[in-house]
This record gives sequence, structure tokens and C-alpha cells, in this order.
Amino acid sequence: MRPSVPEEVLKRHPGQKDVFAVRPAAQGLSSNDFRIFDNGAEQRINYLEEFDSSWRDINGQWVFYPHVRGAWGNFLSFALEKASAIYVIGYVPPLLQSGDCHTIRVVAGGNEVVLNRSGYCNTDEDSTASGDGGKLAVQMEDFARSGKRGSINVMSRAFVFWSSRVLSLRGDKSRHDVGSVSGSAPNSSSYVVAVHDPKAPATVQIATEYRLERRFWDYPCPKNHPAISVLGVVYQASGEVAARFGDRYSCVQRGYYPTGFEPPPGAKTGTIQIPSRFNTAVELRPGDYVVHVVVSDGHNFGQAQMPLRVEAIASQALAMSDIAANGILRDASSLLRDAAMVSPLPLVPAPLVSKQTQFIPVPEERIWKSSSLPLYFEIYDPLLADRNPEVYFRMKITNLKDGAEEVNAGPKSVADFVIPGNVVVPIALNVDTGKLGSGAYRIEIQASDSMGQAAGWRSAKFEIQ
Repeated sequence: MRPSVPEEVLKRHPGQKDVFAVRPAAQGLSSNDFRIFDNGAEQRINYLEEFDSSWRDINGQWVFYPHVRGAWGNFLSFALEKASAIYVIGYVPPLLQSGDCHTIRVVAGGNEVVLNRSGYCNTDEDSTASGDGGKLAVQMEDFARSGKRGSINVMSRAFVFWSSRVLSLRGDKSRHDVGSVSGSAPNSSSYVVAVHDPKAPATVQIATEYRLERRFWDYPCPKNHPAISVLGVVYQASGEVAARFGDRYSCVQRGYYPTGFEPPPGAKTGTIQIPSRFNTAVELRPGDYVVHVVVSDGHNFGQAQMPLRVEAIASQALAMSDIAANGILRDASSLLRDAAMVSPLPLVPAPLVSKQTQFIPVPEERIWKSSSLPLYFEIYDPLLADRNPEVYFRMKITNLKDGAEEVNAGPKSVADFVIPGNVVVPIALNVDTGKLGSGAYRIEIQASDSMGQAAGWRSAKFEIQ
């Protein structure tokens, strides 16, 4: 949660600067400056960490709002100053029964702090994939079955990974269970990547982007509460439903905007930018599927469809994930903040992190000629569990117009990406495409190791404009 601290506290920490007419958080605060209440009952703060990083991605263009069923994203067309301070405040929440919701309130200097979230719920995600549960959800599922494209332009792509991920907010028990509060220790959170059992389902990340006629809602929000809903249905080859996913982002849904991205309390007029993308994940067993993704603003509908093949993975053989060609790069330090916004539930989708960079897949295959190609893939080598083999990859890029091989590089060591003792090697790259002309291309990658193992080639397409 990112608090906007009241004036009484700011007086003790002078030199702070307003951002978007909302008082920013003061720097250098401790747990003694805050009191936190869960459903009215005061809780013991057992974690506090201050960040001074921006909400945006590395290129300073995208901002993301984590939610319990996925992450919404916005392209920022306006300038945004770096936040003076952001605090993650932790406590052990009371146990919740399914369907229960609790309120969160934080007080500093005797005044209530403006938060990113005002509560949390133990929701039954299977009750309604769209988070709506009413007539619109039924209409969206009917629209998915119809196969129509609709009036909203929707793009979607799916990427298969055989890894499971855990982001822990508490880390080392010896440091946080004794009531001490850590201010800046980099090891206060742990990010764990592990390969799935080969009999378990694969994790399929689904990236969706859509184009709406309106980019902003009026603020204060109209009485009809405008919202964007996303509903996905994954069909087996037999036509049976294998999985559903979705969410609903409402104009009145406070708690998922960073403070300063929405009009300040009491503002008479203003606008709120409508998210333009949604990323989520489902688990699927090996097989052939068709994924339908429907987007609605409550009146108009749009749909994207895509075939999906989930291959089986051998537990003792070198293997590779899909290649996610094109994406958004983001500082991985934002993940702890994201996790705090949905805790005690996990982040969805699980973050794709390589070293200190988070990679967020996008459905758009086109890149600009002056830019590079962000790339993410995972290598799974079971020998890394108890040995130290050298792991490599080779890369080829082929011009699809004439079949010419433009790039043939490698083998290149991935030693810098290896996590000691882990069989998963997550790799995020920025591939230089400056020498390639406009047109369509195929990128291929193959993994191998010093023990003679080699995985099959994986490929993805991209286009340069």
C-alpha cells in the first residue's frame, strides 16, 4: 500500500513535494508513524519497507494495477514525477472464510492515510470468471460461443511455461517473527522459481490488449458505474470448457490506482484513464485448445480467438518454454509493492522475472524499426539441481519474405541467468534488431548443455514496422 501522509506527519519530514495535488508520502518514516486497523481491530505491524522507485516500467510508459484475478495496465500519455516515497506495510491478517471481506485503515499522526487499497476479500474465483456475476457475464459467455469479432478491437496471445512461482512477503522468519521491522534489507522478500511435476498442468499466461472509443471515464463516476469486463473461455478440441478466467475493472473501484493517478478526494471534476490491457494465467494439461477472450464496456463487445497447444514436458530432459517475443520491461523491485496490493492472495499472473527485470508479455507482435525486441523464455535443465553443467542457447532470425537467415548466433552461455540450485533458468533479453529492415520475421531458439543434452527448437514470429 502506498500511503499519502497527512500534514501533521509531513511537518516532521519537511522538503516533500506535492504530486498531482495529493500529498506524497514522507521519506524516512518508521513503523511507529503508522497504526493499521483490520475490520476496526488494530494490528501489529511486523514489516515496513520504503521504496523510492516509480510505478512505471523501465521505459517510463506503462503503469500496472494488480488485482486478484490478473493485472490491468495503462499506457501513460502524460508526464509523471517520481514518487517521493512508497511504503509496504505488513501484518498477519485474520483468517477469512470464503466470501468474507475485510476493511483496511491506516492512520498516521492521528489522521487517516490515503491507501491503494481499502480492503481485501477471500473471493471464490470460480463463482464468476468476469467478477460480475450478472446479466453481462451471461452475455459475454454467449458472445464467446458465437465466434463474432464484435466492435471492440481485441488482441490476445498465450504463452506456455512449465514453472511455478512463489513471491513471499515475509522471507526469513528469524527477522520478521520477533516483531522487528526491517527498513531496507534487500533479502526481506524471496522470489522462488520451481519446475512443475511433469504430470501437473502447465502455467499458461494470457496477454490481452483492446482498443476502446473512450480512453477516460468522467470523475466523479456516473451513477451507472461504467466498467471494463474481460472474460476468457478455453475450449478443448472436443468443445468442452477446460478453463475460464476474467475480471472487472470499475470506475468506482478505488484501491488499485497508485495514489496520484486518480483525482484527489473532494475533486469536483476530472477524468480517470481506462485500462487498455489485462494479463492473467490459467493452468492447462497437455493438449490442443482454442482460447476465446471477450472484452465489454457494458454496451459493446469484442472478441479474440487463438489456437493453443500445450506440449508435455519430460521430467529428466532438457526443455524450453514458449518464447514470448515482444513485451514490457519493468524494474522487478515493483513486485513486492504489487504483492502487498493483493495480499493475502497471490499475484496473478505469477511474475516473469530474469535477474532484476520483470517481463510482461504483450499480444502485439509488431515493433518499431528504431526499437529492439524484448524477449523472454525459460530453460529447464534437471541437472542444475545437483550438478553444475554449462547451459547455452542458440538463436536464429529468418526473414519470412524470402527465407533469408538474418541472424545465426551462439551458442551463448546463460551462466549469468542461472539461479543456484534451481533447475529453471529464466531469461529476459533485449534483442538488437536495428540492422533488420521492415517486414515479418521468425525467431528460433534452442537450448543445450555441456552434458550433451539439447532441447528442440522453439519459435515465435514478430514484425518490424
